[in-house]
Amino acid sequence: MSTSNLKYAFNGKVALVTGSSAGIGKAIAIQLAQYGAKVTITGRNDAALKSVAAQIEQVSGGDSPLQIVGDLLDESLPKKLIDETIKKYGRLDFLINNAGGATPNGTYSSPNLLDEYDRVMKLNVRSVISLTQLSVPHLEKFKGNIVNISSIAAIKPFQPIYSISKAALDMVTKTSALELGPKGIRVNSVNPGPVVTDFLRSRNVDKEGRDRFYEEAEPNSLMKRIGRPEDIANLVSFLVSDDAMNITGSIMVSDSGTLIGPGGKPFKPDMYEKK
Repeated sequence: MSTSNLKYAFNGKVALVTGSSAGIGKAIAIQLAQYGAKVTITGRNDAALKSVAAQIEQVSGGDSPLQIVGDLLDESLPKKLIDETIKKYGRLDFLINNAGGATPNGTYSSPNLLDEYDRVMKLNVRSVISLTQLSVPHLEKFKGNIVNISSIAAIKPFQPIYSISKAALDMVTKTSALELGPKGIRVNSVNPGPVVTDFLRSRNVDKEGRDRFYEEAEPNSLMKRIGRPEDIANLVSFLVSDDAMNITGSIMVSDSGTLIGPGGKPFKPDMYEKK
């Protein structure tokens, strides 16, 4: 596929995008492929991955991505992702740690609080640390990039466990950048605000509740809009490009001005869940 009219030319580059069967991860994987990168996609849903693979083939001129079905709560998966990517493509340039999750039971009144904490931290933080460690020898060879998908919940309190995990992830970004900079590896974080994805559905919020969340979130942003997965993909593509070669260890907020916007009623973790 010709990239002469595209913003970036990632021909010859290889990207691993976790959590790429839907939402933000899907948009990132498709966009990187559109710009010429070879891509490894991974997620828990085989049918969803196949759908993303078909879209990648469409935008990339027929290149099929490597598809690996798995759950990053499985501690053997990070090694498999790195090993299989290197086996197929022979290199790794971009590690996009997008997979993550929350819990519908993550409040201090939850009887299973610590169990939920362990699960969310394992997915949102531990798996990222594992993938980062395993990817370093390969990224160093080609002066690669890591982008961690965090959240404005790392900056402004949201649900306790989710905010704690994303704040920890931001520190993973900064400490990784500090250690890996001398190796030529850049590490940055993208912190989205509200984005139209399946995140609320994962917290058992029904359609009525999801619609209400977006209706209330929109006027609380300076730009009066809710983000789309493609907005986050655009920022990721910039960060892994040479246009951002002076940027590392940064926490890049993409939230339509929600953090500094007019605000609204305080968030309560169960406020959009059906009673």
